[in-house]
Amino acid sequence: MVSDEVPFRPSRHAAFTDEQRWALLLEHDQCLERGAKAAFLRRVGVTPFSIKKWSMWRDAGRLVDPATKEPTTVARHVLKYDERVELERLRRENQRLQQELEQSQSAVELLGKAAALLEGLAKSAGPNQEEPPPRPGMPDWLRDPDTSRLPPIPSRPSAMPE
Repeated sequence: MVSDEVPFRPSRHAAFTDEQRWALLLEHDQCLERGAKAAFLRRVGVTPFSIKKWSMWRDAGRLVDPATKEPTTVARHVLKYDERVELERLRRENQRLQQELEQSQSAVELLGKAAALLEGLAKSAGPNQEEPPPRPGMPDWLRDPDTSRLPPIPSRPSAMPE
C-alpha cells in the first residue's frame, strides 16, 4: 500500500528534511511487489544510494522517527580544521593557566603561614625589646614618625629691593 502523496522538492538538488526522509523510508519499506521499489524511487526522484544511505542512518540511530524525537534547540556543529586547532590551543593554554593559578594559590598559602609563624615568634620574643630611652633635649615630634604633629614651617620673608 503505497501513498500517492509525494513530498514537494523545488529541484532535484534540493534536500529532504529528516521527517520527509523518514516518511520516504517507511513507504519504501512497504513496497513488496517486484519492481515497486524502483518505480517508487523514480516517481519520488530519489536515487537508490540515497535510500541506502538513509537506511544506514536509521540503523545507526542518526535518523529517528520524528514522532518520538525530542525537540533539539542546539544545532549540530562540525568543527573545521582551523577551529579544531584553535580549540586545542585554547585547551592547552587553559590547562597551563590553571597550573599557574594553583602554584600562585599555594605560594599565597605558604606566605600566609610564614607570616603567622613570624608573628608568633615576634610575640614570643615579647616585651624584652623596648625602645631606648629618649635622649635629653630631643623634642617629642622628632621621636614620633607621625608627620601630622610636626610644627608648621615658618614662611621666609621675601627679599624685596627698596
